[in-house]
Amino acid sequence: MRVLLATCILSLTVNVQNLKGFKKIDDDYNYYLKNNFKSSFIEKRQSEDKIHVNFIFGKLNKNDNLLKLTEQHSFAISTLNKENKLLAAILYGIKHFATYEFIADDYEQSRTSKTIVMKEFLKLKIHTIPDTSTMKIVKQHKINRLETFTQFKHENLTFLKKPIIISFYSNHQEKFNGIKKSSKIIIKHYDKIIFSSIQNGHKNILKHNSKINRYIFVYKLQKQNKLITGGLMNHILKNILCKIRDDIHLNSIQISNVSDLYRKGIKDLKRIYNRGRLYLNKDYYELQDY
Repeated sequence: MRVLLATCILSLTVNVQNLKGFKKIDDDYNYYLKNNFKSSFIEKRQSEDKIHVNFIFGKLNKNDNLLKLTEQHSFAISTLNKENKLLAAILYGIKHFATYEFIADDYEQSRTSKTIVMKEFLKLKIHTIPDTSTMKIVKQHKINRLETFTQFKHENLTFLKKPIIISFYSNHQEKFNGIKKSSKIIIKHYDKIIFSSIQNGHKNILKHNSKINRYIFVYKLQKQNKLITGGLMNHILKNILCKIRDDIHLNSIQISNVSDLYRKGIKDLKRIYNRGRLYLNKDYYELQDY
């Protein structure tokens, strides 16, 4: 009798622990989505924010020789007569002195229609950048009346007491009526935001430089016209981050399959996680669509 009673108590204890485990996974996952994704793509729209949009035309070369990240060279797209030395230094730091953390969740949800969802979060920490006081302009090429390719050469490097943080959130949903993509880029050093942009579908909005949002950029690339919003610097930076994210995702071996207990049913979730030193052997910054 005592053995039977002990077995029943043990069984109840295990079931309670399982329910607690499910609840913890559920709470953690909802907290993770709420803080890293759901709130990331909310964009406040007000009637007074409506502005007249202008088209700006420019010409690009497919493999422009100004786009170099070598031992002593870096580049940036200068806008509104700003040299953007710091962004050039950050691009250099991404290639040579960065570490990464990565997490991705893939799952299916069925309500009125089946939806496949992929949410990814890439964090880069840049520990060393070129000393901006030693950076000098080597070459420049005027693209249009707002943007200029600027190539820099530097002499010294600076080790940062606190790293520059690049956070890249992305949300990919496949439904019966098509694919919806969203993303967000934030570059911070200490509490200062250096760069911030949000993408919803094909529209890119800069948060740190709202003047660029007044324009739609049209670039002639060989025999094609490339139409983008948010400017070329944002386009190149997003390309770099997307390719880094994809490579890390494909090569990650830390994968776990979890069944989360939700109010409306069980959701099968695949979670991928990885971290390490970033090594870039490819030219991630080529001018191409992503």
